[in-house]
Amino acid sequence: MTAINALAPTADELDLEQGRLFEKLPGRSDTSIARFCDELHKLPRSSYAEALLGMGHLYEAFDLMFAIIASSVQATHDVSPYDARYVTMQNVLQPFASEYGIEPGRPLQNTHRKLYAEFYESATGEPWPALYPAHSSSKWLACGRHWTKVMVERLQGDDLDLCQRAKYNLGYHWAVEALSVGEFDHLTAAWQSLGFHAPYMDAHCEVEEEHAGCAIGAVVAFSSVEDPLVVKGARDHESDLAGFYDQCTELISGTPSI
Repeated sequence: MTAINALAPTADELDLEQGRLFEKLPGRSDTSIARFCDELHKLPRSSYAEALLGMGHLYEAFDLMFAIIASSVQATHDVSPYDARYVTMQNVLQPFASEYGIEPGRPLQNTHRKLYAEFYESATGEPWPALYPAHSSSKWLACGRHWTKVMVERLQGDDLDLCQRAKYNLGYHWAVEALSVGEFDHLTAAWQSLGFHAPYMDAHCEVEEEHAGCAIGAVVAFSSVEDPLVVKGARDHESDLAGFYDQCTELISGTPSI
């Protein structure tokens, strides 16, 4: 693997690289998220707690995924150049730290999980549970757990060597961050239309473009947007994200009206 250039890419150069990677995605997830948000008004308020718990399970699982992605990059320490690796790790760790309220140059903030718990409480009138129930008949929680399993297993891919897995995971990571920009725009508008203003959504909208910049910086530092493994990782996440929201939409349509 070739070491990275001594000169870091400019913001404009990274924007161009990000555009090139976006061109390799079919755009399926935006359609699925928009459809879910269009149908959200049909979900009875009595089902909010169940739905938000199941969706929250997957949202929290991204913290686990970020940990796996960071670990996969550092695991190449015997086979990848140090400069490429440490720049990549910086770019991966910044969005990860943000989940826990840690942002460079900013006071310690609320964790995203705390903000989500406050959103849950405002929407449901119930406290966020201390634990996800080990046994539940909830189809929403089953949905969240299913897509958590799918995404985590992709990142753990045992059929790849260390560098291959890191490249795939960085493509997946980029798609997580880049696609969440539009995802949270849709979600914010949908929940606001139902009368809920959520700082959880605002926190994501405030940082997601910056985090997408970190994610493309990680790709460029360690590999390239033309690498087939990077592209596959990005496409796989878009497919998984679309699958999650498609199933959530199906759960809304299967929920009896009040």
